[in-house]
Amino acid sequence: MDDKENVDPDPKANMPSRSSRPPSSTKPRKSKQNVTCEPPSKSYLDRLPAEILDMICEELWDEDISALRLQCRYLYKIATAHLLRCVFVRFKKTSIDSLLQLSSHPLLRQNVQTITYEPNLLERRSRQAWEKDIPLRDYHETSHIPAPPKQSASEREWRLYHRTLRKAVHQYDRKPYSPQELDAAWPIYQKYLQEQEDLIDRDNACQDLSRAVQRFPNLSAIHVNFGFGLWCGTGWSADTNVNPYGDGLCQAFSTAHGYREAPGVQQIVSLIKMLDTVGVKLASLRIGNLSWRFFLQYEEDYVGNSDLFYAIKRIVQSLRDIKLVITTWSSLVNHDGDGDGDDQEVQEYSEVEECRTYLDRGSLGRLLSGAQDLHKLAIEFDAYEVKCPIDFQYLVLDTHWSHLHTIELDSVDAHEDDWIKFFERHAATLKHVSVATIRLLDGNWPDVLERMQQLLSLEEAHFDKDLCGDVLNQMWRLDPPGYTSRKDDSVQENRTRWALEKFMVHGGVCPLRDEAAYPQSSTWYF
Repeated sequence: MDDKENVDPDPKANMPSRSSRPPSSTKPRKSKQNVTCEPPSKSYLDRLPAEILDMICEELWDEDISALRLQCRYLYKIATAHLLRCVFVRFKKTSIDSLLQLSSHPLLRQNVQTITYEPNLLERRSRQAWEKDIPLRDYHETSHIPAPPKQSASEREWRLYHRTLRKAVHQYDRKPYSPQELDAAWPIYQKYLQEQEDLIDRDNACQDLSRAVQRFPNLSAIHVNFGFGLWCGTGWSADTNVNPYGDGLCQAFSTAHGYREAPGVQQIVSLIKMLDTVGVKLASLRIGNLSWRFFLQYEEDYVGNSDLFYAIKRIVQSLRDIKLVITTWSSLVNHDGDGDGDDQEVQEYSEVEECRTYLDRGSLGRLLSGAQDLHKLAIEFDAYEVKCPIDFQYLVLDTHWSHLHTIELDSVDAHEDDWIKFFERHAATLKHVSVATIRLLDGNWPDVLERMQQLLSLEEAHFDKDLCGDVLNQMWRLDPPGYTSRKDDSVQENRTRWALEKFMVHGGVCPLRDEAAYPQSSTWYF
């Protein structure tokens, strides 16, 4: 008989009542000794301890955290606390509007701990100059580039691929964008320019930034000008390599009015004054590509006792982490007179001597001395000539930071006594030291390094670029030339660097004393 004929038309008719015993065909009642477990979950994430999940979330992108928090209530609670801890803000109307919107969210605004601010500016151009400056498209974004054949392809197929590739690239270089694309992008570029000018007229949008900052109760760090979120930058978000002005076929760099300063100097000044007005207590302030002329203005304000000097003085009092990447490069822009940017000449040059003249007055040292609770200090310069842009004694003065555990220095001159005295003052706390391109004005490096090793109990030491000295023309290259791997043990520069880093942590005899194994170098690589 067919199975369908055995189906009861009314299943409820033969159901036992609550008081009746189940028929013998049903499963026996469960006992404590016979408890069946639920089937295991397909995902084991919800079984991990909260501490492990916190560590996982620390390594995830915001997009991944957003997906993770939608899996279950347990993961939602943990992942939400990690969402948008660091937010990126560009000097762009839509970006600042998004920051204001985020600051009004009752939950997510509690998470924000770091704001990364990129205040680069667009340059005004005529249509002709704008088209001339349009960058070529990324090959990865073009559809006319042929896909490579399989590794097992014949030699003929590979020759055909290379011919097609060369043809596509050459055609692409001659005509990267069609007239229709240019006509569509030009109004967008003009819109961005107008929005930018409106922001500048409103004190670099500081009123909007002030309203947003006040609503982030856990904000403790602001990082400026490190390239995060820009067209050429990398960051903590999956879309940071996308040019935010790409639909206008333009890039944000710096202004072109006389001296073309490093990006964002005026925005940084406005930002500092705003932070002081709001009264935010920051623990970390990092500024990249900062023009040395900022300290020229700070020095003038110090003499004149103006608002900027006192604003900086109050802000640094709470800082535990300071990183300044200072540029000595400037560019003088010569226009043709009509202001359209069609005919301009840009002369770029280094101002190491001018930078040193002002910084050796102690302006940077006085600024840093106000951070009495400093734990980490990083000062880097981007260039040096015969002299480095600052003398170490004017960078640290006689300041003693009682909690300093990390110092990073790049392109600094130093006298032996000033160098050793600084490490004597901080011998009890320093655990991490990183130096690159340090020029010793007197003494010799083997003696100095051995004295440092005796004073300090380091957990980590890092060397880079070179160690040089005026006495006996000392020069040890620590950075491999060109594109040579820093892990290649056949390269002399790598072996010298590794030996120094090991010596500074574990002790022994300074490897630089063994001139046969770690010879000096007279060759410079550019």
